[in-house]
Amino acid sequence: MKLLLSLLLSMQLYAVGSGVYVELSGGLGLNDTIEAKNGAYVYDKEYIGSVSLGYQADLLRLELEAIQKKDRLYSFGAISVAGDLEQTSQMFNLYYSGYNESKLVTTVGIGAGVTAISLQEAEDKNILSYQGMFSIGYMSTQSLTITTEYTYFYTTESDNFKSNSDNIFSLNFRYLF
Repeated sequence: MKLLLSLLLSMQLYAVGSGVYVELSGGLGLNDTIEAKNGAYVYDKEYIGSVSLGYQADLLRLELEAIQKKDRLYSFGAISVAGDLEQTSQMFNLYYSGYNESKLVTTVGIGAGVTAISLQEAEDKNILSYQGMFSIGYMSTQSLTITTEYTYFYTTESDNFKSNSDNIFSLNFRYLF
């Protein structure tokens, strides 16, 4: 814990730059149920991909993120169903990174935005969404950072869906220009 805290709060920077960056990520969500107002849908573990465009200013980063999630449905209650569950999100994120004398970097972040959920004939748009992120990364060069990230993602209640949350693990590649 002491090592993690020192990594996160260290002000001894390792070649931290400022500028525009792009980040690509892919991962898996661990939940396998989405609660609709008319019941619960069970689906395969979801794949998640995202692309982000942001600006890094030393320890802080601001970014816009587009997220795509897609799953194959298995059942609605006790009834087998076929189809896809799709979620697209547009998020605004704020990150704080802790750099130290090594090439390791830890980051915490928060985000807010909107999500569209499409499931069978039900589709809701502009669902308020939040996320909290924590990552540990390695600066392979001064421009390229590779991270593993945990995200807690939450959508509020909408017309067809109850509020839902997801635990997401991803591998990210960020390139600072």
